[in-house]
Amino acid sequence: MKKLVIIVFCALLFGSCSNALYKYYDYDNLLYAYGTRDFSEKEIKKFSRQYSKIVELPKGKRKLPPPGACVEYALLLFQQGKTKEAKEYFVKETVYYPESQPYVDSLVKKLGLWESYY
Repeated sequence: MKKLVIIVFCALLFGSCSNALYKYYDYDNLLYAYGTRDFSEKEIKKFSRQYSKIVELPKGKRKLPPPGACVEYALLLFQQGKTKEAKEYFVKETVYYPESQPYVDSLVKKLGLWESYY
């Protein structure tokens, strides 16, 4: 009987841990792959589709994309010449995570989007 109680307790404990704040999909592998080398235009579009899923269809308890994902998606959009959409995702990052404002501001300045950002 004692073993059964322990098994049930462990099952409940580990079952309750599965409710993550964020649903990352394959975010960690995607981030690692994207940061390791230069990519062709076709590969950048593939990354863009994957990041789109992460930022547009967030799951988990918070229903928000992971911190930094909107900025990374914005950079992918900027690389593809989609500056208007990129600015939208820079703004979304600061709305979701206000503490990212200094980082996003410096990035936007470096990209030359500052004048049209606000």
